[in-house]
Amino acid sequence: MSESRAILENVINDFSPDKFTLFFRKKSRNFVAREDSYSRYNDDDFKNGIQLGEIKYQENERLLICAFEVKKPLSERAGKKSQYDKAKAILKSAENQKCYAGIFIFYDANGNFRFSLVYPEYAAHRRKWSSFRRFTYFVSNEFTNKTFLQRIAAHDDDFTSLEKVKESFAVGPVTNLFYKEFFEEYGKLVQAVRKINKIDEEKARDFVLLFAIRTIFLGFIQKRKWLGDNEKFIQHFFTAYQATREKDKFYEDWLSILFFEALNHRFSPRRHLPAQFNDSLRLAPYLNGGLFKEKKEYDEQGWLIPDNEIAGFFDFLFSHSFTIEESSLNDAELQLNPEFLGIIFERLINKADGAVYTPRTEVDLMCRLSLVQWLNKNLDLPITKTNLYELFFREGEAEEDQKEGSFSKKEAREILDKMESLAICDPAVGSGAFLVGMMQVMDETEQILKVRYDLDSQNVFERKKSIIAQSLYGVEVKEWAVWICQLRLWLSLFVEAPDEMRYSPTAILPSLEFKIRQGDSLVQRIGNKTFPVAGHANVGKGVKDKVTKLKNIKTEYFYNKAHVDDWEIRQRELAVFEEILQTEMNEKQQEIFVLKHQKRSETASLAGIDEIKPKQSALDFDKERIKELEAQIAELQEQKKSIRQDKPLVWNIEFAEIFVEKEGFDIVIGNPPYVQKEDIADPLKKIKDKKEYKACLQEMARMDFPEEFPAKKKINAQSDLYTYFYIRALRLLNPRGIHTFICSNSWLDVGYGVWLQEFLLNRCPVELIIDNHAKRSFEAADVNTIISVIHAPRKKIDPQHMVKFVAFKRPFEEAIYTENLLAIENSDKVISNKIFRVYPITVKDLKETGTEYENEAKKKLGVGKYEGNKWGGKYLRAPDFFLELIKQNQNIKKISDICIIDGYVHDNNTGQSFPKTHFIKSVKNTRSIHLKKNSEGVIKYGVKTEGNSRVIAPILMARTYGRDHLVLYNSEGIIGKEFYKIIPQNNDEIITIAAFCNSTFFILERELFGLTNLGGGGLKFSADDIGCFYIPNGLFFNQDKYLKTFFEREIETIFDECGIDPESKTPIEEQEPKPLPDRAELDKIVFDALDLNKEERKEVYRAVCRLVWNRISKAKSL
Repeated sequence: MSESRAILENVINDFSPDKFTLFFRKKSRNFVAREDSYSRYNDDDFKNGIQLGEIKYQENERLLICAFEVKKPLSERAGKKSQYDKAKAILKSAENQKCYAGIFIFYDANGNFRFSLVYPEYAAHRRKWSSFRRFTYFVSNEFTNKTFLQRIAAHDDDFTSLEKVKESFAVGPVTNLFYKEFFEEYGKLVQAVRKINKIDEEKARDFVLLFAIRTIFLGFIQKRKWLGDNEKFIQHFFTAYQATREKDKFYEDWLSILFFEALNHRFSPRRHLPAQFNDSLRLAPYLNGGLFKEKKEYDEQGWLIPDNEIAGFFDFLFSHSFTIEESSLNDAELQLNPEFLGIIFERLINKADGAVYTPRTEVDLMCRLSLVQWLNKNLDLPITKTNLYELFFREGEAEEDQKEGSFSKKEAREILDKMESLAICDPAVGSGAFLVGMMQVMDETEQILKVRYDLDSQNVFERKKSIIAQSLYGVEVKEWAVWICQLRLWLSLFVEAPDEMRYSPTAILPSLEFKIRQGDSLVQRIGNKTFPVAGHANVGKGVKDKVTKLKNIKTEYFYNKAHVDDWEIRQRELAVFEEILQTEMNEKQQEIFVLKHQKRSETASLAGIDEIKPKQSALDFDKERIKELEAQIAELQEQKKSIRQDKPLVWNIEFAEIFVEKEGFDIVIGNPPYVQKEDIADPLKKIKDKKEYKACLQEMARMDFPEEFPAKKKINAQSDLYTYFYIRALRLLNPRGIHTFICSNSWLDVGYGVWLQEFLLNRCPVELIIDNHAKRSFEAADVNTIISVIHAPRKKIDPQHMVKFVAFKRPFEEAIYTENLLAIENSDKVISNKIFRVYPITVKDLKETGTEYENEAKKKLGVGKYEGNKWGGKYLRAPDFFLELIKQNQNIKKISDICIIDGYVHDNNTGQSFPKTHFIKSVKNTRSIHLKKNSEGVIKYGVKTEGNSRVIAPILMARTYGRDHLVLYNSEGIIGKEFYKIIPQNNDEIITIAAFCNSTFFILERELFGLTNLGGGGLKFSADDIGCFYIPNGLFFNQDKYLKTFFEREIETIFDECGIDPESKTPIEEQEPKPLPDRAELDKIVFDALDLNKEERKEVYRAVCRLVWNRISKAKSL
């Protein structure tokens, strides 16, 4: 045990603020004790203020430590705002300007204390007094305080920097700790349940997860003392059971009674239960909501959970402190809170389906951007975008100077009315992060407007419940994932429920069965029949009336007031859909009748007339139209026939009210699953063959947008799953909707992204593509991401519509302020500063740069083929001068114009069974450019003689790179495995091309055109990528000179080669490059050929080092 932990345990058991002085001495050798009175900060809420000291890291980088006694008893909720305000006021005071952060200890007379780290956010090295962050441990001698002790006092002398202190208060490690323990206990439960009940693993997993979800919810209920006025009700309930010496009966005879009777107001006392528990269960809150309803496939099977495993799970779970506080973006409780559960359960989903929990910052940003864009398109009154940004985002000014928009009362009411009508869907909802995020942003905005303009308002619980009822929808493929999402929404509501609701005679929690639906969002198939997504705006009044009634019944069901059950509602959904199909069939039959009647009439009128050819053409057309209509009717009949079978999720059935009343959702938002092409399979396991399921995905795209994806148009089979989510999500929108996704950035640059790029350029105006160069969004997924904001599909896009590519150079927490977003919004040319760069480009120009023409004549006619463009490399990562160079397109050509680029050697084509030859596996095996048979890393190894494996290339370029760069000059015909083969068409140019491929300008292109979607920081390429690299015309290198010097020496890291230190206190952009002499000489030839000026040459070195450093450090940023 560390000394600091022993001190903290003593503090917890016998509290005294002065004991922290010794604790901080053990945590940092730079701690200086002060014990100065802070009585000047005492007020009606606080007394005995004292500065305990500070830790001095640098002259202007200090950590302040102080303590205050609160005058009222402390709890997780009591006094939070006043404590936060006190901490911020102290840090903002003139006397503490050298303090970058503070640890604030607020304690009460009982020795409970809140241990908070508070600091302002920084942007471009300037403190933003409008935005503080607080991370808090609530500590009490009545708790185990396990997380607090493990994170704060695991080691001595580890507060060595502010970053290290922040790590001790970071959410990530706390969730990692809980998840690791949870998964171990969950695994034990699954195996025990599988064994004792003799059921398969999948059923055991789902049953155990349902038990865990319900038990965790009970943890939050008892935290509020809503069960027997006891924060440890469950533990005491289990202890009482253990005293009976029964074996493996707790789940069946005790816990199930609590789950399915007491919490549903159906409890009757049991003789085997002690009197005190009979009384407690009789007074248990009426929760309902679905979580504690018996599920036939799990709860009515008579399955048991062994007592030993329940004991182990309880010991683990209740060793962690629960808090009923929802963490906000800037204020996190480091205890088991609802958001923690979202992160943890998302990881369980990830194991099966590629889902990844989106961090709070990104969720909040995406929700706010979506609402600004949607309101701007849909408001009737002329409210400016500036006011909308000010309403939804903060300025980088003091809190008292926040604008929050300027509106009339009428305008405020219209914003609220529009928000109340919103329909928002996440088609891969996971644990519900985006739905909860939307609920929180909408609730906050509603409260701001209603308070400021004195409009009627409900309490927080009722407001949030209304938002869920009116606006939030989601789909998740696995049923247990649906339970998790529902749990997350219920918890977000439950923490806001007034205490008097515990005695409510009506159910407290809403029923969410028709808000969060289970099914495959992409493929809706029965037998060989796939169901399309279709709007039904033109249905008749009778159908619309039925849809309105259905919507009202669903609303009543949500509020637990319906007089029908969920089965009856599903039958009504089917009936409405069948009537819609029948209406469409009737309309088509009527059209056939008219055409046939018209045909007979016209045929009769033609008798005796000579010139009948035009009429005959019309008749032929009618025949084709009739044939087409008959096929459509047959299709509709098949849909109607099959829908009553094993029905999948069908968007037009499950959400009939959305597609009939609104023609689709207003906002579709989410984080689609990260599943690569080789792993794509039916998540429901109904379609066994992967190829068949992929074919269904392509069929889905063609059905959603038949004009864009006719049968003859190829959809790249290499596409990852998220590209199909883009297509489907855009189809789910109504004509004035907004689509916002966070997903892999690979579609911006890879070949399989071409079809998605072209689709967006033709049909969907892209508003924003946002990257962050400073910080990765996801630690768990080995992938880099972008955020895209896209408008709903339309028939034709304005070619002058401006697409804005935004690269943030600081973490979102330091950059997302109104002034930055407005600058981006209003930009019509490149803006680049220390915080962001925005590159606006018209749809016309974006399309043109990706289109190739067979000849000049076709180019003049505009007849070409869209082959794709490096959107990420060019518009998010490239320096400004490079873009200008490419735009002018003078004195350069593509490497593919002068070289053949051949593929790498596949694993299947190497091994001991093949004839041996000189062979090098990876660029990591050598350190010099010139590769010879006696070079380091060259071995004799078996390579297949047939096919392309033994094709000899004079230049070998690695498939992946890190912080080094070597393109090998292969003068002795060695086979390289993990290399692309570059074969110049003119042998006289081999040395010149090999030298150019090792120039710093080529490294710049490498960083721009390579794929950065490898979350581990690597850079990878395809053969097509290499072909896109540009090479100057007229380039020439002296063979003898470069073979003897540059080609032979050991190549250093890119930073050493360029003479730039990325870890220096001087930013890369302000350093004077000092490239190694022979590199400088080689680069000069390239720079001269490109006609770069002196400053642009320096910029090449700086840009290369910045791009490489961003890439490798971004991988470590979480």
